[in-house]
Amino acid sequence: MISKADIEAIVGRKAVPDSPVLSVYLDIDQGKASNLNRRFEASLKSMLRSIEARLDEMQLKSFSADAERTRQYVSGLEPRAKGLIVFSDDSENFFWPREIQAPVPNHARWTDTAYILPLLEILDEYERYGVVLVDKAHARLFTVFIGEIEEHYDALAPASVRHIKTSGTDHILSENRFQSKADMHVHWHLKHVAEMLDKLVDHYGFDRLLLAGPVEATGELQHLLSKRVRGRVVERLPLPIKVSAHEVLEQALRVERHVERQIEKQIVEELIAADGHHPVILGLERTARALCEQRVWRLVYANGFSPSGGQCANCSMLFARTDGSCDYCRAAIKPVDDLLERMVERVLEQGGKVEEVENDAAIRLQQAGGIGAILRF
Repeated sequence: MISKADIEAIVGRKAVPDSPVLSVYLDIDQGKASNLNRRFEASLKSMLRSIEARLDEMQLKSFSADAERTRQYVSGLEPRAKGLIVFSDDSENFFWPREIQAPVPNHARWTDTAYILPLLEILDEYERYGVVLVDKAHARLFTVFIGEIEEHYDALAPASVRHIKTSGTDHILSENRFQSKADMHVHWHLKHVAEMLDKLVDHYGFDRLLLAGPVEATGELQHLLSKRVRGRVVERLPLPIKVSAHEVLEQALRVERHVERQIEKQIVEELIAADGHHPVILGLERTARALCEQRVWRLVYANGFSPSGGQCANCSMLFARTDGSCDYCRAAIKPVDDLLERMVERVLEQGGKVEEVENDAAIRLQQAGGIGAILRF
């Protein structure tokens, strides 16, 4: 499972002069006939040849080292996931390979910095979920991220409580009193789980939380959660305590897809409804200008949106046009073929957030210009 540290290492890595990075996104899903018998290796070789054909002799020597290291890694790979992401800069001894349980379109680039836009889009689609599975006596904790699940066996170890004696002729306890004591122990157990979750939310970095188990147990647990943890709960799932991790994963992914689509629709509708009013804008030109002015807090764009534009050769400001002079330093604007990627990187550098929307939300946003932003001021 990809960790936060893994992602931060890539997103935060700066360009090294004269040392480009090879970025490879490779579909290795063995559920597809096109990838069987290691045919994904042919796809990799084709992408690398396409890059080689555009390089001069000096560039080719540096690229060949990055490409060969990637080829060797893939040739020894036994695929167990749907996609592979590799970032390679051999001259800096930097090599970052990760298999992920999410679909990955075949793509390769050799650029000054790692091509992270597809990775960021995957991260946007797959937030980190926590799943707490409880009944009256047991608790299990899982994390779900990018299609993978991990169970944390000791995270919710039971609190130390006294055992309850069964009622019978040897004990002068009424059935009602016995039941009351049993209920008290259930309450202690769920309160312990709630207290542990308050600490584990930060440790595991849950964006959202699912409560799973019998209805009575999940209902009481939700009531006992702290306000900040309760705010992360998105659904309760009626699952048995001994359910398999695979079934937990399937249910979590179902909820995740539904939640993500609903949030995207809400964001887009709010953008469109507020367009023209501070602090929201729509359209490429207005969004690019706000980005130059460092006012973008959240960039929102439609899946498939691929705008043309340019960058100032002097101050690196981004524009929705491909020629003319820079509005800030009057230097020439040069066309770029990856304007959206550069905008995303600029937003992240400025401490902002990025949201790609799909399906109905993407169609709606395309009708309004394909891109917009929520502003800081």
